[in-house]
Amino acid sequence: MTSFLFDFLEDTLPEGPAREEIHELNEHNVLMLDLRDPSHSKIVDLIAEQFLSWVARNAADPEALSKGYGELVDLAQMQQGHNQAATGFRERLRP
Repeated sequence: MTSFLFDFLEDTLPEGPAREEIHELNEHNVLMLDLRDPSHSKIVDLIAEQFLSWVARNAADPEALSKGYGELVDLAQMQQGHNQAATGFRERLRP
């Protein structure tokens, strides 16, 4: 199931360091990623906003996967809110 998420990220991320990192992890079957890291905010946004629709278009049994991935999307949405709040806080601190 995790490989499916990494396939989504490889398909969806623009060319660049984040996509290369995901490709390397996927290729070597190291399917872990700390989404609390602020440098992964784009990945969090993609999971929160686009993953379930991608699953619906690309999975053989989207209903089964969507149910299982619903919790992941919920967690990504919570992290997305945290990232946005932290960004807003940093912007308010700027002179």
